[in-house]
Amino acid sequence: MSLTLAKVEEIAPDQSSLSAARKLLNPRSWPVIAGSDAGLVWGECQGSGSQPYRVVISETDLGYKCTCPSRKFPCKHALALMWMRAEGRAIDKQPQPDWVNDWLGRRRGPGAARSAPDKTEAKAKVSIDAALEQESAAPDPKAQARAAAPASRSPNRAAAACRWRDPRPASTSRPACLQGNLRLGQVHL
Repeated sequence: MSLTLAKVEEIAPDQSSLSAARKLLNPRSWPVIAGSDAGLVWGECQGSGSQPYRVVISETDLGYKCTCPSRKFPCKHALALMWMRAEGRAIDKQPQPDWVNDWLGRRRGPGAARSAPDKTEAKAKVSIDAALEQESAAPDPKAQARAAAPASRSPNRAAAACRWRDPRPASTSRPACLQGNLRLGQVHL
């Protein structure tokens, strides 16, 4: 199985990851890029840290690993390496370094392709409309009742709810909410 740009686009988590990966296509960002006949490609991408990020991809099953702290999977470094491979950039054949062998040892196997999820099992695309729909949902009446209950139980709780704290002794002038003269929700001037 060879990598294509369509496959890279398919596994990208979002458009911003692809845009960030495009910026890493510059060879100066990659001091080391190499590969093997087994369909593995690895490289070191200079990021913002002192040590370059180590990236390895498997062309046979689109497996990947990167040492960057990104929470996106695959990250921009793995996408960039896949993109370069899909474009057919020349990659030197070299013996696999230890960190690549370690990754291979922890995997279920470089040829053990994971089955593609059915269209029914695929994750839903994130949309702004869905986020707005969740935001406008009716408030929970039980939660509203729980929020209103503490104020009706005790006037001392209403005083405790006042966030203003005065370091002066109690005999001096204090806000009304600390003197217990106001109920929760009332405004003092």
